[in-house]
Amino acid sequence: MRPIMLLWLLALVYFTAEAQQSKTDTLSITYDQAKVLLVKQNLSLVANRYSIDIADAEVIQAKLWNNPNFVWNQDIYSNEQNTYFNADLQKLIQIEQIFSIAGKHTNTVKLAKLGYELSKLQLQDVMRSLQFDLGNHFFALEAAQQKQALYESTVQRYNLLIKGAEERLRVGAMAANEVLRLRSEQIAVRAEATQNKNEVLNELSAIRILLNLNEKVYVKALQPATPSNLVGSLDLLIDQALESRADYLISKKQISFETQNLKLQRSIAVPDLNIAYQPHDKGSNYVRPYQGANLEFNIPLFNRNQGNIKMAKAKIAQSEANAYLLENTVRNDVSSSYDQFINSQNGFQDFTKDFLKETEELNTNANENYGKKIINILEFIDLQRIYMINKIQFVDLRNAYLKAINQLNFSVGKEIIK
Repeated sequence: MRPIMLLWLLALVYFTAEAQQSKTDTLSITYDQAKVLLVKQNLSLVANRYSIDIADAEVIQAKLWNNPNFVWNQDIYSNEQNTYFNADLQKLIQIEQIFSIAGKHTNTVKLAKLGYELSKLQLQDVMRSLQFDLGNHFFALEAAQQKQALYESTVQRYNLLIKGAEERLRVGAMAANEVLRLRSEQIAVRAEATQNKNEVLNELSAIRILLNLNEKVYVKALQPATPSNLVGSLDLLIDQALESRADYLISKKQISFETQNLKLQRSIAVPDLNIAYQPHDKGSNYVRPYQGANLEFNIPLFNRNQGNIKMAKAKIAQSEANAYLLENTVRNDVSSSYDQFINSQNGFQDFTKDFLKETEELNTNANENYGKKIINILEFIDLQRIYMINKIQFVDLRNAYLKAINQLNFSVGKEIIK
């Protein structure tokens, strides 16, 4: 093969690979698909799932009994016989076992099980927060990308208009100030597009982190369908929130956890029993050989675990206060989110299909009429601004409406509106 042909072939392979890579790096995704990726790939969820494994291991450990203790005692040096390590002169074998009484073992297991249940609720709360963040960032990205497309199409339209105006300016068919006015409008749109592009980049970064995507992946947020506006009464939503919000359920479960901890601390005040059996003792007792038993326990004279018991009582009162506070917080969160949803819904409903259709027709007619000189440049720019304002307001209000739904779902703790 000739060198020039080889170079062409290599170049073809390279640019084909680049095109495929570019295509692969663009991820077009719906909100539902993003939620599936969140559950599978989010590193915060992965890390918090291990907390459940840790809590489960603590339950296993709490169920285990103490190991028995084996004691071997023998003679090291005998003054009488001047011998070392003579077990025939003196040796002792003893087996010991510590027994926890007053329900210490049972209370420890129950406390570990409550910790396991708390870990599962904490994972649910992490999931709830992550889905809320994903919704806000996804809808913001989708809105910013829609506005970016609007800005770019408007800039291209001004490019064509300026190019034609400059041709007419050369032949004296247009005034210089009209060309300058078109360029000024184009610069203004470009400035807004630049600011909006930064918004796109910020939201892209947040989405990549949430979905654990490579920094080279460009996420194209597909426009979600208009959600249903059916929602129950405020009282019903508050009741659902108190039944399903993980953070509130954690606060209630925390009271049970601290109550169980108080039982454990009270049982710890009762000393353990150490029971030992000596099956063989030669040389260290008055009877040869000797068999005996030991019973050992601490006398609860000074340390009766008073401090930990008092601390456990205080933690119960603290957890009850936190639960009352969180219940009030839940009620106000749902009420505020409900009002915001109604307000955003009313604002979004102003943009009817007929109004949006008329806006598009206005833009089309403005371009045609300006090209035919039916309207002047000032009228064209004014109509162009009206079109862009209406489109951007529609995108912003739709974004606010979707975020209000996301906020309502978050405050209730379950998907009330899809």
